[in-house]
Amino acid sequence: MKKYVVFALFVCFHVSISAQQKSESEISFESYSFANNNYYLAGYYGKYTVLLDSAKANASGRVVFKKDKKYTEGIYLLVDNEKSVVMEFMMDDTQQFSIKKALNETDLNKVNNSKTNQDFFDFNFFLKNKMLALKAFQESLAIQKIAKDSLAVKENMLAINAAIKQHKNDYINNNPTSVLALFFKLSQPLDSFFDFENAIIPLKNRQDSLSYAKNNFIKDLDFSDSRMLRSPFLENKIDTYFTTFVDAVTDEITKEVIYILDQTGSKENEMFSYLSLYFVNKYADAKIMGLDRVFINIYNKYFLNKTYSWLTEKQKLSLGFSYKYMKDNLIGNKAPNLFMTSLNGANNNLYDVKATYLALIFWDPNCGHCTTELPKIKKMYEEVWKEKNIRVYAVNINKDMEKDWKDFIEKEQLHDWIHVQPSTVVYGNYSKEEVDFQTLYNVFQTPVLYLLDAEKTIIAKKIGFEKYVDIIENQKLIKK
Repeated sequence: MKKYVVFALFVCFHVSISAQQKSESEISFESYSFANNNYYLAGYYGKYTVLLDSAKANASGRVVFKKDKKYTEGIYLLVDNEKSVVMEFMMDDTQQFSIKKALNETDLNKVNNSKTNQDFFDFNFFLKNKMLALKAFQESLAIQKIAKDSLAVKENMLAINAAIKQHKNDYINNNPTSVLALFFKLSQPLDSFFDFENAIIPLKNRQDSLSYAKNNFIKDLDFSDSRMLRSPFLENKIDTYFTTFVDAVTDEITKEVIYILDQTGSKENEMFSYLSLYFVNKYADAKIMGLDRVFINIYNKYFLNKTYSWLTEKQKLSLGFSYKYMKDNLIGNKAPNLFMTSLNGANNNLYDVKATYLALIFWDPNCGHCTTELPKIKKMYEEVWKEKNIRVYAVNINKDMEKDWKDFIEKEQLHDWIHVQPSTVVYGNYSKEEVDFQTLYNVFQTPVLYLLDAEKTIIAKKIGFEKYVDIIENQKLIKK
């Protein structure tokens, strides 16, 4: 009995203490319109928004979100049952606050116990009024007919933009560690970095100006600071940096990517996990020909033979798949040999072909797109390519369609081309990987085209065949 009573008393005491403990994060929102409705707490994770918690408002319209652990500081959202954003607010280190929603758009939300949120709402109110004034001046500018009057309107518009910029800069200087100051830094417009009046060293030319802006654009950002992920600004900041300041060449991009990733700190933290996946996904599907090599460089440095607690098996397999099908067909690499048989059954491997330039085409007689595109390529070949010493090496990847293959060649009169299909038997000391042309050339849909030079170096891929001559002419200029 004594043991039971003591245990019971201990349980009661424990519950009593627990009931008195405050949650690490407890925030509430209030509005008459909230009464008895369900609401969600949502947050940013880079460009994504994710639902984090849910709660129901009481009859008075008060909804409370509690958590035993603090949220990462950032911009968060109150979302209604229709998944529409009711309010954006700041989550700072002091996560014990309440916000009473304004009754109309001309009023400010009322904040209790959160200076950061008060500053946030004050700024939004300030910005809204400045933007309304700016819109009025823009409308006025459109109807001005005298140059002097137009100039006066433009000066007023510049003054408004300068006031917004000054407001942000003052806040950053006065609150350097604030999460709101961090987001002001992330969202500063590009032109604000070309303010050369404050340059310590006089800028002599355009290159000096670009270097000055580049050095300042991300200089003050700490890429190990996970608060940056709790806003919609980070990816835009990085995209702007690479688009504006980094030459679109593999070595330069790789250097900048490594610089940023190495600033993230531990490879197990969420900044590295997010940004590394952001970069590999961006360059695995590079929009500029040849920049897929950046993906290979990042993968080799950070993912090859490595694993992380945050990397799911699905992600790991996907990255490995992309790496496998890209690494052997990069621009600037020598094309892997192809072990092929010609129409008459004789061996006709890729390396056996002598040509100043070679258009390598993988196609399938059963592919409707192929049968549409090949006649167009033939026309280009007849009218331009022959004169430019571009030969065509056309690979039929579907050996089961041999009759259709030969019939199509005859029908379209493609006799000037070198026609081949995979050899049934390959003689020599070759591994399975060395003869797997579909993997080596990433041929999983057709047609697939490559342009090779005399040394069988890949000089073009994933680009319209109409641009091959331009590629060749540009290559000649580079060589000169």
